[in-house]
Amino acid sequence: MARLTIEDVSVKFGGVHALRSVSFAVETGAIVGLIGPNGAGKSTLLNCISGITRPTTGRTLLDGAVLSALPPARVARKGIGRVFQHPELAPDLTARENLLIACHNTMTYGLVGEFLMLPGARRQENAAENKVSSLLMRLGLSAIEGRRVRDLPYGHRKLIDLGRALLMEIRFLLLDEPIAGLNDEEIAKLGDLILALRREVRLGVIIVEHNMAFVSRLCDRLIALDLGEAIAEGAPAEVLGHPKVQAAYLGEAPNA
Repeated sequence: MARLTIEDVSVKFGGVHALRSVSFAVETGAIVGLIGPNGAGKSTLLNCISGITRPTTGRTLLDGAVLSALPPARVARKGIGRVFQHPELAPDLTARENLLIACHNTMTYGLVGEFLMLPGARRQENAAENKVSSLLMRLGLSAIEGRRVRDLPYGHRKLIDLGRALLMEIRFLLLDEPIAGLNDEEIAKLGDLILALRREVRLGVIIVEHNMAFVSRLCDRLIALDLGEAIAEGAPAEVLGHPKVQAAYLGEAPNA
């Protein structure tokens, strides 16, 4: 079991405190939701974990080893996958080609093996093709695998972005508003997929999301942020009923 730890993380941009001494931990097999109004610091926290933003103070750790000093590519190779709010894909490549790119992060053959297509390289390439085919089927995207990404609807692009993260043999998945742009059927299928991944491969998940029904269904616990501070943590029903959380969303005390 792996453990991802956020330890007293603060981020300051000039005179603005985006995060203030946030601490929590997530283990593989757990699903944690980050909630809060816009500007609460949720995406900034994901940026700190994935290496895009370096904390002003505090640190992030994976199994006790410091992550917060590493660049994003090395954080990803440690097993931290990030799916952005807006998909970061190669628009002129097909859905399948975008997924195959992600497989190369875990391949071990060098330039000579690739150029000469040595047996080891061929085996890895064939394995990648099979993994991509299986994932396309699981995501419900097999019918569009040969279409260019630029021609696909937004919901399909978000699922391809998720697929790329899953193909990198990650232990923790960071999701930034994963259901934005999805219809009700796609939202239900994505929720089922995340729950299945937790069950089958003990994937740890951190979700930033405004849809409270979605996070309540999936998450073991929620952490509520407001103005960069953690104001509540616990089971979904407990956090959503917390007076500070209701005040942060409504702008007033719940009994006002």
